[in-house]
Amino acid sequence: MKMSHLVLKTERQVPADVQLVSHQLLIRAGFVRRVSAGIYTYGPLAVRVLHHIEAIAREEMNALGGQEVLFPVVQPAGLWEQSGRLLSIGSDLARWTDRAGAAMVLAMTHEETATDFFRSMVQSYRALPLMMYQIQTKFRDEPRPRGGLIRLREFLMKDAYSFHRTVDDLNAYYAKVLEAYGRFFKRCDLDIVSVESDTGMMGGGMAHEFMFLSPMGEDTLLICDRCGYAANREVAVAQKSSGGLVCDGLQVKVYRDGGGGVMGVVVPGHLDVNPVKLTRAVGMADLAEVAALDIARETAFDVRVVVDEGVDLQSAWTAIAAHLGDLSARAIVATADITNVSEGMACGRCGGILRAVRGIEAGNTFKLGTKYSQAMGALVTDADGRSIPAVMGCYGIGITRVLACILEQHHDAAGMMWPRRVAPYAAHIVSVGDDAAIVGAAENVYQALGVENAIWDDRVLRPGIKFSDADLFGMPTRITVSARSLAAGGVELRDRRTGQTTIVPMENVRERVLGPQLR
Repeated sequence: MKMSHLVLKTERQVPADVQLVSHQLLIRAGFVRRVSAGIYTYGPLAVRVLHHIEAIAREEMNALGGQEVLFPVVQPAGLWEQSGRLLSIGSDLARWTDRAGAAMVLAMTHEETATDFFRSMVQSYRALPLMMYQIQTKFRDEPRPRGGLIRLREFLMKDAYSFHRTVDDLNAYYAKVLEAYGRFFKRCDLDIVSVESDTGMMGGGMAHEFMFLSPMGEDTLLICDRCGYAANREVAVAQKSSGGLVCDGLQVKVYRDGGGGVMGVVVPGHLDVNPVKLTRAVGMADLAEVAALDIARETAFDVRVVVDEGVDLQSAWTAIAAHLGDLSARAIVATADITNVSEGMACGRCGGILRAVRGIEAGNTFKLGTKYSQAMGALVTDADGRSIPAVMGCYGIGITRVLACILEQHHDAAGMMWPRRVAPYAAHIVSVGDDAAIVGAAENVYQALGVENAIWDDRVLRPGIKFSDADLFGMPTRITVSARSLAAGGVELRDRRTGQTTIVPMENVRERVLGPQLR
């Protein structure tokens, strides 16, 4: 691509509220343009990066036996009614009515359509296991889009869905996907940590997140360097005192559930209630914290008490009585792990010291089990002729978010530093001067590398501007064609990452720049 014809406009200034380095660089280099909050147009150079990331994802999914499909973004709300998620998901799910009066949604994820497609196509267990995947647009009406491509409303995702006859088969396949994800992120030259996570709205029995560690991340992770345990704070566990904590420093939180019932929660004074753990412990998501004094004034109310497993029950009753009165004779009591884990606590597996870091989620995997297949009738006939629900897994990678994470890791003060496998182009040719010999030599280098491998700055601009843009765009190799380089016997190759330069004869440029094909 010749830059004189490239759809591109660089920016000297970026908006004051742009904080992440990736966001700054993408705007400065003209790779993306904001259309609305959390919605972007991707320019030609950004699209090339996305295509390279997609290609790596396709290769890894195909290696697992995955079959590529394409599900619709617009879906009938009836599919989400069948799965039970239409009402359980809040305003993040965009709902609308078409001209015929039919209720529709914009897909934020595709479990329903994947299950629907499977049930219409597969009847026998002999077809299992199988995995379908797609690379498709999602729309999630995020209340607070942030970080450029980190948290978007419209984004590109690779999502895959596997179907199995048994839980054991799912477990074995799930392990293979974790390995494939490790290869994918390594090939993208992105340092990722796999952590245990909450299943959230997806449901199922187990989930993992693939986190890029960054102080700008929204998630807090707890990591044990002794045994390798890693988990999102939402599900992280730590060792607690045996026999329960007996102390005066307890805190009592009071909640109302959706049915008007009252819940008293007792936790150690130095720890916070973990909303995800509490929701799991009581099986209710519609909990609202209320003032204990308001509840205590009521003459009668149904109540349940949840005590953190690190608290002595007798001490818990004393604390509850101080806030809500003596409820020991009529309260339903449960003990569970319902507190956040903090840095410095003992690892729940080995007793090592946990450290806290921040992370950006780049991918996730879920063991869905039969949550969707049972609800939606995705059944197969087993060897005995019985109809059984398929056991499902789900696996996602945020393609646009991976692009941003790569930039967060690979940049310097001058601009981007793309890894070779995902770079828009392998080389950035800069011709210095308009002398016919220089322009002709640059053209020859451009043709030798091929239009798919090189971008040529053929604009009539000062060399300093061209070099500055080359550093900003961050192609792995800069090739300078000038009177000086030609006099020295060729063209100058400069490695963007190391800054090392060398003069290479023109006939050797293609081999030196492209080398062997990368995997």
